[in-house]
Amino acid sequence: MDAPMGENPVAQAIAQTLIEGFNKHYRIFRDTSRRAKEYFESGEWQAQLDAVRERVQFYDDRVNETVARLHGEFDADSLDDTTWQQVKLHFIGMLIRHKQPELAETFFNSVCCKILHRTYFNNDYIFARP
Repeated sequence: MDAPMGENPVAQAIAQTLIEGFNKHYRIFRDTSRRAKEYFESGEWQAQLDAVRERVQFYDDRVNETVARLHGEFDADSLDDTTWQQVKLHFIGMLIRHKQPELAETFFNSVCCKILHRTYFNNDYIFARP
């Protein structure tokens, strides 16, 4: 990755939007998991099954929500390569003390792979292990 982090407020704001999207997903997922456990323990089988089903859908919902935000707020399709590389660098910085960095990386990839062309599916733009 050749892009220096530098001062790019757009890249910083996009990275912030991505981490906010992931944090929202994880918060809702954990809350639903807690409720599913309570439903299971109290024998509320249908509610427990519904909660499990909802958890699966939450990920796609948050990814699509974040993609829509990036298109709406930043015109994501028009951003240049350097900006996308800086987005990843800023995002990495946000993961240093994050409690779920690997899951956040996966969320980042899911969002970016819906926006970027497949030629960008390499470690310069997304989290890809060789």
